[in-house]
Amino acid sequence: MDTFTPHMTNRKISVVVPCYNEEQTVAELLNRLQAAPTPGWEKEIIVVDDASRDGTRDILKQYEQTMHVLYCEKNGGKGTAVRRGVEQATGDYVLIQDADLEYDPADIQNLLAIIEAGTAEVVYGSRNLSPRTRRGGFIPRLGVWFITQLINTLYRLSLTDVWTCYKLFPREAVGDLVAGRFESELLFTAALARRKYRFAEAPISYAPRPIAEGKKIRYRDGFYAIFIIIVDWVRHL
Repeated sequence: MDTFTPHMTNRKISVVVPCYNEEQTVAELLNRLQAAPTPGWEKEIIVVDDASRDGTRDILKQYEQTMHVLYCEKNGGKGTAVRRGVEQATGDYVLIQDADLEYDPADIQNLLAIIEAGTAEVVYGSRNLSPRTRRGGFIPRLGVWFITQLINTLYRLSLTDVWTCYKLFPREAVGDLVAGRFESELLFTAALARRKYRFAEAPISYAPRPIAEGKKIRYRDGFYAIFIIIVDWVRHL
């Protein structure tokens, strides 16, 4: 792999926002994202509506003049929506941003600072690096910890949060993203590790929402992720 060197001028970040049935949060999220500071970086926002069935699409029409808005005719899952979005990205780097309010766009500049320092090519926003941000139910946190340790062991990494939404990576790596649901992000991490990208993490804030407010990932997604990670690792032996 050729080491990616970020441009000193005209740097650009493409933020891809997969969205499904988020009429309660998407407007505020996009407003925060537009206002988020990214000093030294031009910002491109790409929203991919994954065939929402509520009022999300009506809201997104209001943003078509200020950002790229793509509409899927069939729901394919988060990974599929992300894949479609990154295919349209024109930035030097790409970042994934969920359409809820669990992650604060103000933290994006912290990830960009690590790229600017040249110490890594891929930066994840970790929910576990600051004790003040370690919120959420015990079982979900335990599941993320286990999956993180599994990937660390298989690929000799030392990450603290592999299932974080915030993943910042060079656009040259988008070919390693596969369509699918929540497991797609984990397979992407495995692919980047096989390609010997240098990883780093930055602490981020985190405000988890309950299922009653629209959280979509379930326990079964965790069990399926463990299975698919092992199958993928065996397949590449």
